[in-house]
Amino acid sequence: MPIVLIRVDDRLVHGQILEGWLPSTRAEELLIANDALAEDDLQKMIMESAIPYSVSLVIDSVDKIAAILLDENLSQTRRMVIVDNPVDALRLRKAGVDFDSLNLGNIVEPEYKACLSRSVALGEECLSALREIMEEGIKISIQSVPFEKAVELNCIR
Repeated sequence: MPIVLIRVDDRLVHGQILEGWLPSTRAEELLIANDALAEDDLQKMIMESAIPYSVSLVIDSVDKIAAILLDENLSQTRRMVIVDNPVDALRLRKAGVDFDSLNLGNIVEPEYKACLSRSVALGEECLSALREIMEEGIKISIQSVPFEKAVELNCIR
């Protein structure tokens, strides 16, 4: 189960993913863990049409993506995982998905409590989830695109 990147990005599939992260990580499979999107056939079809043929795409609920990652832990497929919020990243972790770093890309909640960067503004529930992830020793960084310098979070208040 080589997870090459776990990213929190509320836009899910967009240019930064397609032109930046997929090529830089050399991901062979993109897994999108999102409960609402898993039920939306039209949006899934739109996202599928944007993904290069060389990358397989799996869109499913957070629980089902966790099960896939756990069931296929011997697979050598290079995987990139995207969730749209830190709460779902924590759900993956609590389900047993092992990762040692978390990339924050674009997350702007309308009722934000803390603005961590120009592209990351979070409410209390997401901040709490990040604190819990950080307490487990997971490195959290903000980085919109691969060629941008990552900014590590040392604490979240």
